[in-house]
Amino acid sequence: MKRKKSECKKQFHKNNRMNYTLAVFTCLMLALTELIVAYVLQALIEAVELKDGKLFMIGGILFLVYIISYGIFGALQRTYRNAYIQKALEQFKDYVFEKILGKSIAQFGEGTSAKFLSAFSNDLNNIETNYLAGSLNLIITIFSFAGAAAVMLFNNWMLALPIIIVSVIFTLISMAYGKKLVVKEAETSEENIGFVGQVKDLLTGFIIIKSFKAEKEVLRIFKKKNIQLESTKQGKRMTADTVDIFANISSMLVFSLTCVLGFVMAFRGQMTLGKVVVFIQLTNYLVTPIRSLAPQLSSRRGALGLIERISQEVEREEDMGGDVGLDGFHERICFKDVHFAYEEEAEVLKDINVTFEKGKSYAIVGGSGSGKSTLFKLMLGHHRNYQGELTLDGKHMNTLDLDSLYNQMTVIQQDVFLFDSTLKDNITMFREFDGDKLNSAVNRAGLDRLLVEKGDTYSCGEGGKNLSGGEKQRISIARCLIRETPILLMDEATAALDNNTALMVESAILDIKDLTRIIITHRFHEQVLNKYDEILVMHKGNIVERGNYVDLMEQKGYFYSLYNVAN
Repeated sequence: MKRKKSECKKQFHKNNRMNYTLAVFTCLMLALTELIVAYVLQALIEAVELKDGKLFMIGGILFLVYIISYGIFGALQRTYRNAYIQKALEQFKDYVFEKILGKSIAQFGEGTSAKFLSAFSNDLNNIETNYLAGSLNLIITIFSFAGAAAVMLFNNWMLALPIIIVSVIFTLISMAYGKKLVVKEAETSEENIGFVGQVKDLLTGFIIIKSFKAEKEVLRIFKKKNIQLESTKQGKRMTADTVDIFANISSMLVFSLTCVLGFVMAFRGQMTLGKVVVFIQLTNYLVTPIRSLAPQLSSRRGALGLIERISQEVEREEDMGGDVGLDGFHERICFKDVHFAYEEEAEVLKDINVTFEKGKSYAIVGGSGSGKSTLFKLMLGHHRNYQGELTLDGKHMNTLDLDSLYNQMTVIQQDVFLFDSTLKDNITMFREFDGDKLNSAVNRAGLDRLLVEKGDTYSCGEGGKNLSGGEKQRISIARCLIRETPILLMDEATAALDNNTALMVESAILDIKDLTRIIITHRFHEQVLNKYDEILVMHKGNIVERGNYVDLMEQKGYFYSLYNVAN
């Protein structure tokens, strides 16, 4: 996994090393500049003690140098630090999203959307604050400590040594306890993923919640998850506060040690009062690691854990199919003795034997849970752990390259997703198509009137909120027709349309030449059903009847019952 983690981390510095190097350099120079303050105080205090105007002038010059240096390096540090973080985040997000887009439909459907949402929200904020900015802050903290310790040892090693040793001991103790923060950070992140996922589900089902008047019950579920999250966050805060209390007490002890030893040595004439003030000032940089090093390191480790988890998620190896490509669809899709189960001992498809011939039209009907949609998923390569044989032009589905497969198939589903963009963009999916091809798809999907009334630049709104359910479904149909793949799968795509429009759209699709149509439908229009070459009737995972409309009606079996119930 280290390789994968480094691949994700590599995006932070890819084409960004100059910004990073200059950000680090200006951080170091800024930390060095801060040390000048101690000498400014020493010069001014000793000038007053000795009534030395020349020394006072030196102090003033040092102060001026400090102001100018701080202004210059502060501005440079801000510029390169922000440039580094901006480019790092842009490249990291681009990389992660590109990896997500490279996933198969099956893997993306394994409940990972909440994880990806968290990766682009809370996790990303954590990475920005605690890894990118945090790493630079860590450099300043460590360099300031080292610089202050060196200056103190140079001035008076007898006073500096005990102060440095005590500071290091307290820092190590604080860091040891601070490791608990890493665990708390990870627990909080996991709880947050679950919380985001639940909120996403609840908001998606808002209409159902309201229609069933289930607000109280849903609020109870939300509150339970909210309490779990906030309890976990409270544990993290308690741990952080404990580290903070210890750090503050340790800092006071170090300051007290510096003052006591410094004033004793000044009283004995072993050092000037100005140097004592220098030591007190420099002690600030020694106690900073006690206060911040443990939280900084633990937060950074936590952020690294998030980077690793994101990397594992987006770069997780998956079965992307084989390497057999398709140069088109020429003959048939064939199921032979196919069985499939999502879980053991719960078969969804049983002994499926059916052949879909090129250029023909097939309707699949049956009650809910009969296995219709699962049949589609197998043809789309979503699941490969079936038993039996499934072939396309004699090539086993398990050996096909999925990208090659998707070049031959288009699927229209009942659930429609629209981008917050124009009608044209949602039909073309932001790609360029020939005008005649676009007009043909619009016409066959029954969108002519909508485009005439509103124009192709009309905004669909977020999730298509500016359109009716039927209008959204027709856009979904048009965007699939415009691809002109040789195989079209429709999974109850006309469910949101009124009867007349559904009849018109389905008839138009069935009239398209050289197109293999496999359509799951719950509508039983005699005029449309007569156009299908074969109707497959499914019940409890089996194909229980098959034939054309006339034959099935004459049999007066399960299809006959479904037809009469629907009409």
